[in-house]
Amino acid sequence: MNDRMIPLNKKEVLRYLGYKRGQELTGDIDQIVEEMMIEVQKVSNARYLYQIFDIEADEELQVIRMVDTDLVLTGKSIWRHLHKAQKAALLGCTLGIEVEQVIRRYEITDLTRGLILDCACTEYIEKICDLAECDIAAAVSEKAADEGQGAQQRTPGYTLNQRFSPGYGDLPLAIQPTFIRTLQADTRLGITLTETNLMIPRKSVTAVIGLFTDPTEAKPWRKGNYCNVCDFRECNFRIGGTKG
Repeated sequence: MNDRMIPLNKKEVLRYLGYKRGQELTGDIDQIVEEMMIEVQKVSNARYLYQIFDIEADEELQVIRMVDTDLVLTGKSIWRHLHKAQKAALLGCTLGIEVEQVIRRYEITDLTRGLILDCACTEYIEKICDLAECDIAAAVSEKAADEGQGAQQRTPGYTLNQRFSPGYGDLPLAIQPTFIRTLQADTRLGITLTETNLMIPRKSVTAVIGLFTDPTEAKPWRKGNYCNVCDFRECNFRIGGTKG
């Protein structure tokens, strides 16, 4: 995927660096940010995969099950997110280990560049996830009304809601091993886990997205308002730089 450049949001890179809105940015740092936004795409091995599953919403236990898998999603947050969906897409994205090797070299030779490249990675992996969502949306935007008719008769398909990752809200990181195994992200993307269920390569994302036949049930979140649905609103990375 790194044969073409993806426009990165410089404001987001600065936000990850801890810059506040209106804070002065020196010319030297500004130049390095620009350079690292290009370098991250040159040295990364960005890729993603997804699979779509039927789901079962257990009203009694308030858990979400991926049909024909061992994956069970628990917690009030993911229940609110998926219980009215008909299907769900499991998504895995990674920038690969290559960019992390570059970051480590910079940490020895140029700590500032290493830090800025790390933040550019965070913005880049989000953009890769956005691309994956577009891919999923295109794949499920319409479906055959009659399998026997093929593409001749098609009806509106599914509407996506926002991606939701293990560790968001009260969806536990403990599901990561089953999640990655179900998605085959270990064999197909090379993602492994530490003993505490953190992913290697570090710049990797797993997420689940609900697919809804009724667009009004999907209630897609407006871009920039993700923090409003998070149970951990008192963090330092709230979009817009505010808390509460």
